[in-house]
Amino acid sequence: MPPARRLLLAAAFLLGIPAAILAIASLPWHGDRPAEAARVTAARRCQGPLSAGAAATTFDLPPGVPIGGFARLRYRSEGVRDPVGARALVLSVGDCRYALASAEILLVPESLEVAVRARLGDVPLDGLLVGATHTHSGPGGYWDHVFGEHIATGPFDPALRDRIAGGIAQAIRAAAAASGPARLSVGEGRAETLAYNRTEGPVEARLTVVRIDRPDGAPVSELAIFAAHPTTLGRANLLISGDWPGRYLAATGHGVRLFFQGALGDQAATPVNGPEGTPTDRYGDAFARAVDGLAYSAPDPAPAVAFATADVPLPAPDPGAVPPLLRRAASNASWETMPARAEVEALRLGGLVLVAVPGEPVSEIGEGWRRAAGPGAQIVSLVNGYVGYVETPRMIAADRGETPRTYYGPSLAARLEPAVAAAAAAVRAEPPAHPPDGAAGRGRTPAAAGRR
Repeated sequence: MPPARRLLLAAAFLLGIPAAILAIASLPWHGDRPAEAARVTAARRCQGPLSAGAAATTFDLPPGVPIGGFARLRYRSEGVRDPVGARALVLSVGDCRYALASAEILLVPESLEVAVRARLGDVPLDGLLVGATHTHSGPGGYWDHVFGEHIATGPFDPALRDRIAGGIAQAIRAAAAASGPARLSVGEGRAETLAYNRTEGPVEARLTVVRIDRPDGAPVSELAIFAAHPTTLGRANLLISGDWPGRYLAATGHGVRLFFQGALGDQAATPVNGPEGTPTDRYGDAFARAVDGLAYSAPDPAPAVAFATADVPLPAPDPGAVPPLLRRAASNASWETMPARAEVEALRLGGLVLVAVPGEPVSEIGEGWRRAAGPGAQIVSLVNGYVGYVETPRMIAADRGETPRTYYGPSLAARLEPAVAAAAAAVRAEPPAHPPDGAAGRGRTPAAAGRR
């Protein structure tokens, strides 16, 4: 056989091996996950005067803790710019008790939420929302995920996960212990100058704030919801920090402040210019001024309070960052590592309904979900799990916008929307609703489920 022909055959053989491997990896090893009607797995509402308590803790972190937020070649942090931790608000009405916790981390994988619940067996709760401020300079190392460790939070360390879960649980326990008579008021508006859309969609700009005070007016807590990525410190930063939400949270005189992200998938923080302070501090201060400038409703000592959870199956994984030729293989590879189902929670506070979702919806999706949830609804992102970005099918088809950051493809928004609507409807139900028999869901700690 001529040498040239032998060379061609050898090249064909060598090229054929990866082609064959790709072909095998791309076989339909898994079917799709068919859509189902949203299932309300927990719903409870109680009547009576409001009691509330709030508390904050600082995470106990070792030197050199991984820094989470950006894909980096090196995740080891080089110090602390400002301390980070968790803040909690516990609301009680009648024999119902609900907790909200805001942690200065990138995201809350379901495993972290489970670890928090495991530490609250002595604190009966009828509902729990654990959310992330989404700082891109917070501690990492808490996500045991083959992909997430390499593109977001750094190498997994169970001891770090336990420290962060313990700090969140400690804040919730202290908040429950600080409970006392309280009143609730709500402020809503827009902060157009503080955010912009980093791709092609509309600016979210919605600002919602819940204030809790004592009957004599003493502040207990302030819970703010706004959509803007906390990335003002940038990828080069290796100092642990809460970024701009940390600046807002650290201010005194407003009780214990909590911060949750709105529909933030495509929302970025508009730089705030000024002669003093860092860009991070200037933005945090400008956000605090926007919060203070809202008009608030009259304090209500007995608002309607309810909590509900709805469950839906997720579609097959379809990573948007992977070239189309490799999508099926990537879906097969990530099938066991990505969640198969998702839960959406809703918390009613008077006329306001907070709908908590485990991902990062873009502003257009957030607007559609608010319509599905009904009047008074506000989307709260990055709570009780993580399913990645939620982009519009139109943008995914065009491979634009936040598509490279999606995990589940164009049908994810449509899968989650029925759960958004069902959870919101459940908290508006009259008379008070109760969990279906045997379906307490994740809306209760074991202790709370046991006392139902």
